[in-house]
Amino acid sequence: LVGFGSHGTVVYQGSLQGRAVAVKRLLKDFVTLASREVSILQESDDHPNVIRYYYQEAHSNFLYIALELCPASLADIIETPDKEQFHDIAMAFNPKRALRQITSGLRHLHALKLVHRDIKPQNILVSSAKNVNGKPGYRMLISDFGLCKKLDVDQTSFLPTAYGAMAAGTAGWRAPEILRGEPTRLTKSVDIFALGCLFYYTLTNGAHPFGDRYEREVNIMKNIKCLEGLERFGEEGSEAVDLITHMLDPVASARPDTTACLVHPFFWEPSRRLNFLQDASDRFEIMCRDPKDPNLIALETGAFDVVGNDWHGRLDKVFIENLGKFRKYDGKLIQDLLRALRNKKHHYQDLPDNVKRSLGPMPEGFLGYFTRRFPRLFLHVHGVIGDSVMRSESMFRSYYELPTD
Repeated sequence: LVGFGSHGTVVYQGSLQGRAVAVKRLLKDFVTLASREVSILQESDDHPNVIRYYYQEAHSNFLYIALELCPASLADIIETPDKEQFHDIAMAFNPKRALRQITSGLRHLHALKLVHRDIKPQNILVSSAKNVNGKPGYRMLISDFGLCKKLDVDQTSFLPTAYGAMAAGTAGWRAPEILRGEPTRLTKSVDIFALGCLFYYTLTNGAHPFGDRYEREVNIMKNIKCLEGLERFGEEGSEAVDLITHMLDPVASARPDTTACLVHPFFWEPSRRLNFLQDASDRFEIMCRDPKDPNLIALETGAFDVVGNDWHGRLDKVFIENLGKFRKYDGKLIQDLLRALRNKKHHYQDLPDNVKRSLGPMPEGFLGYFTRRFPRLFLHVHGVIGDSVMRSESMFRSYYELPTD
């Protein structure tokens, strides 16, 4: 016996043509639910982050479905990582990579017009399938499509079910529009809300943005959330806060879709972030200063909150001395801070050793030198470009779009 699900579902370990599988036994009374689950699994199992479906057969009062057998769920490795059977997976667990995989699996379901409606840690399984190089490669898999809702081809939303909207999903992981039981149409954004809760849970080792189990639903209804658990991550934490805040927006239509989540800077490597800031600086430098280009005005709007009264004051003496030898910079301007960053990146190899030591190695140390001192800089610049036509220019397009499969 592996576990239990809703509606009297039992999960056993079994074997199919020599392969170890999980066998899900569903009650025939819920056979419409079950056959929908089967057809959804058949339709969606060609994605590496969606559970594999192998076989089904009916027997007396039950329907049996053979699925990929997984050694653990996300809940297991977050909540009980010290258990012997989860130890190796927990040691190899990379939260950001896991979240990218889960989001990618959900993007696949949404592209098939499927709304999962029950995204939660227990429904994210970990596969121990081998990587191409033969090493164990843990993959996150979205599972349990019992509540999954298929949208018609031209439909982007669905009405709450005959069971009542309250029946959909799991307490504490349901979007406010489900909890309100409004006769409004529910969309893929109900999954984005649950995914936002899951992001926070994964990054904070099991915390929930809406508090403990018994107050969550009330807090979700009132939009009382706390993301303080991400502060310890510094700049990366501020990017996580930005993304999760948007995912948990009480207004369903304001939440990002899965593609917007995946291209968010939260998922970027340091080298990509640094290249972006350099590209941004190059772009702003060629703009007209008199009269001032509207994009330059946008860049400097709210500059005090980003760089303070004079950004020179946040940089150390060796850096300032090296900077001042060559050109003048206005300490109130974000554009000039970006230019300083760009110039030092460009001439990094020629810098004196004491300046290099102060800045740190490329790219992580160098980027961190600036983002630690100006934690709002990156998201501010990313937002200015993202809100303008510049985002569709060849220089920036790849930063705001997913590469095509």
